[in-house]
Amino acid sequence: TRSSLPGGLCGNKMAAPIPQGLSRLSRVLGWWSRQPVLVTQSSAIVPVRTKKRFTPPVYQPKFKTEKEFMEHARKAGLVIPPEKPDHPIHLACTAGIFDAYVPPEGDARISSLSKEGLIQRTERMKKTMASKISIFLIVSFDAKKMKNEELQTKKADVYLFRHYCIDSSDHDRLHTLVTEHCFPDMTWDIKYKTVRWSFVESLEPSHVVQVRCSSMMNQGNVYGQVTVRMHTRQTLAIYDRFGRLMYGQEDVPKDVLEYVVFEKQLTNPYGSWRMHSKIVPPWAPPKQPILK
Repeated sequence: TRSSLPGGLCGNKMAAPIPQGLSRLSRVLGWWSRQPVLVTQSSAIVPVRTKKRFTPPVYQPKFKTEKEFMEHARKAGLVIPPEKPDHPIHLACTAGIFDAYVPPEGDARISSLSKEGLIQRTERMKKTMASKISIFLIVSFDAKKMKNEELQTKKADVYLFRHYCIDSSDHDRLHTLVTEHCFPDMTWDIKYKTVRWSFVESLEPSHVVQVRCSSMMNQGNVYGQVTVRMHTRQTLAIYDRFGRLMYGQEDVPKDVLEYVVFEKQLTNPYGSWRMHSKIVPPWAPPKQPILK
């Protein structure tokens, strides 16, 4: 029939591709079935138990601010002394030399006719004027109008007593004769040693070669420094803790040329002149080596 003819034609057209697709699918599946199967092992993570670490607990502060802690302490009856933010500082001495005196080479004056002598004379005049101004300032602060000769005698006495205090290890007396800057330099290496020092004579009278004044922290805190030239003959011997000689000889006097700096806090009414430092010129002969 007509109605069945198209249906049959349509059925034939639609049925033809199905066997062809199935054959292709079967061929593809057959090819996959002939291929070797690769099986991969899954990587499994096995946890390993280790030693448990101690973690300190986090403690929360009981008081968040210092003010809360102070209030709680006062309520508990705890007396907390007040802290002063500013602590007073007593400046008894300076930390060095204001203007170090440079001794002429050989401690001798060059002829003023030469160029070097003329330069030396000019420098000496400048330093002399600066020293006179400082002397006037020292005299204005000092209640006792000390003369230059009395000042030199006082310095020589301090120098002698200082050595005697070292020999006797009287550090309390030594603190009154030397400044806090000079004290460690004199006592740092003689703790287990014996010092034998003696003054023989003075070869030349000591005289002041330079005077300087300067202020520290403020203009009212004034310090004075006096450099004194001393040419003496003395003996010195240092023994170690076993009594063995380390330096010098007791029976052999030697000539010693020293430039000693003395200092005083001028604004302190109870201050005194104390030994502050020594100036060693570059042309000075080398010291005797220490016997070890």
